[in-house]
Amino acid sequence: MFKKRINSKELEELKKREELINSYRLVVSALEIQKKIYLSKILPKYGCDSDKVYNIDIKVGKIKEIKKDDKTRVNN
Repeated sequence: MFKKRINSKELEELKKREELINSYRLVVSALEIQKKIYLSKILPKYGCDSDKVYNIDIKVGKIKEIKKDDKTRVNN
């Protein structure tokens, strides 16, 4: 069995980096929620049903409905 321990200085550095990663995950999660809220407000303006899922091409602005069996990536 492999039993080694990382030294305390390197362990502290590793913990700090893990904390940074977790804080960025929270920021990204909050931004994704804000994006969904924003989209839920503007999609009806374009005749989109709020009960359906859409993929929005952010390069050209094209809105495409995603069917349940469609395996493409969803942007909203």
